Amino acid sequence: MTYTRREFSKTILKAAAGIAVSGPMLSSLGCASRRYPKTDRTIPRVLADLHIHVDINDWNKNTPLGIENPLLTYVADKFVNKTGLDWKKSHEAGVDLICASHFNVFDEWLSMPTDPNPHAPANTHRMMDRLEQKLRGPIEPYARLVKNSGEMKRSLAIPKTDPDYRITVVHTVEGGHALGGDLGALESMAKRGLAMLTLTHFFNKGIASAGNSFPFFPDANSDWPNQGLSEFGREVIQEMENLGIIVDVIHSTPTAMEDIFEASTKPLVSSHSAARTLSDHPLSLIDEHIQEIAHRNGIIGVIIDPYLLSNYATLTQAETKATLSDVVRNIRYLVKMCGSHKNVGIGSDFAGFITGPTDMLHISQVGRLRAMLLDEFGDERIVNDIMANNVIEFLIKNWHSGV
Repeated sequence: MTYTRREFSKTILKAAAGIAVSGPMLSSLGCASRRYPKTDRTIPRVLADLHIHVDINDWNKNTPLGIENPLLTYVADKFVNKTGLDWKKSHEAGVDLICASHFNVFDEWLSMPTDPNPHAPANTHRMMDRLEQKLRGPIEPYARLVKNSGEMKRSLAIPKTDPDYRITVVHTVEGGHALGGDLGALESMAKRGLAMLTLTHFFNKGIASAGNSFPFFPDANSDWPNQGLSEFGREVIQEMENLGIIVDVIHSTPTAMEDIFEASTKPLVSSHSAARTLSDHPLSLIDEHIQEIAHRNGIIGVIIDPYLLSNYATLTQAETKATLSDVVRNIRYLVKMCGSHKNVGIGSDFAGFITGPTDMLHISQVGRLRAMLLDEFGDERIVNDIMANNVIEFLIKNWHSGV
């Protein structure tokens, strides 16, 4: 059975109404208190995450549609977005760096696939503003924004035993639709410290054809799923490289990926990925593309979403049976395909409406993944690199935008 976007939206609204009626009954679900073990602060590097949607629920609540339909955003926050980020707990766990991925669902989903919203750049700046306001306010004790690689190095040099230690935060954007079809929008974002941009996302917005993330959206790839990279997309890549913004290839179709390899000259990122050999999903990377990214000294962030990491028949199976073993299996395979562990990192996609493994539902529980990787590789150095050092070293070497 397939749904158009409009039919899918109606279904969600109906579900929201049902939840409102049965709220008292549902309120008891998932409310058991749980302690999240702290990671030993003596570990030099705990986690540098290439892709987390740190503020997506707050942004959705404050969009015109979210204000008009608060029940819809309530359902998304409480019952759909099942992985989370707690700044305080993540700070206690010793998280090093978070690439804060800005994504405006309304700029992408509520316009036609190849019809970018001209207001999207302004909305992207508003998302950056909201995060920066929080970093100067309620989450100031736990995190700080950096706007270039030099600031990042200085922030990460602060020992975690120092009262001035904060999680280092970097602006990134998911989806070239954030440009609204305007190449000039990149410069203003670069000046604010944008480190990385995903070229395409759920729909082809005139930059590159998008992998079919949601099979119940039959129009997800527009009318040209094999279009690849557009001429405007080539201009976007050239301008990003001129401005020092890193190109993120995730969500691109294999055809678009081949075109991106041809058009780009600098190392690439696939920020939240899995290996297609282990997970037959359009978002996953084929072996040749894994090897090409590694050959170009790029980096692949492993998503912590078992549904995309393995071939569970249904989402329900992934929610109830999947564990961090699926994550470790993909990391092991990527290391093998890349020929080195130095091209592999973590890009959890947490707080981004994914299904996490049963044994890790919050980033502050990252110590559990570290323990399993130590069992797998038996080498503290390799685990430190995969968990954090590879991402940090890649950003320092390849991110040159910002003030």
